[in-house]
Amino acid sequence: MKSLVLQKSKTGFIAAALFLLAFLGVLAWIFFVASKNPADSGESGILLLPFAVPWVMWLPVEWLGPWAAVLCVLLNAVIIYVLFGGLRLKTRV
Repeated sequence: MKSLVLQKSKTGFIAAALFLLAFLGVLAWIFFVASKNPADSGESGILLLPFAVPWVMWLPVEWLGPWAAVLCVLLNAVIIYVLFGGLRLKTRV
């Protein structure tokens, strides 16, 4: 009797981890710039937009906030994990 098993992938994990590390690097840089420039009203936050696209574009304006953007980034990390072979089905006898 055959059964399906989900296999984990090191490549998918590395790709998703690099994506999240790049996001955290940009986020840290934005906080650093905002701490040095008191007149910064958040324009540097536009650099985070590519990490959350396309999901942040589909959300209603009332839902937008920092946690919604972080959830969009995490969703993109999961998608990257799956695309790089993170969840492969393997048949086991």
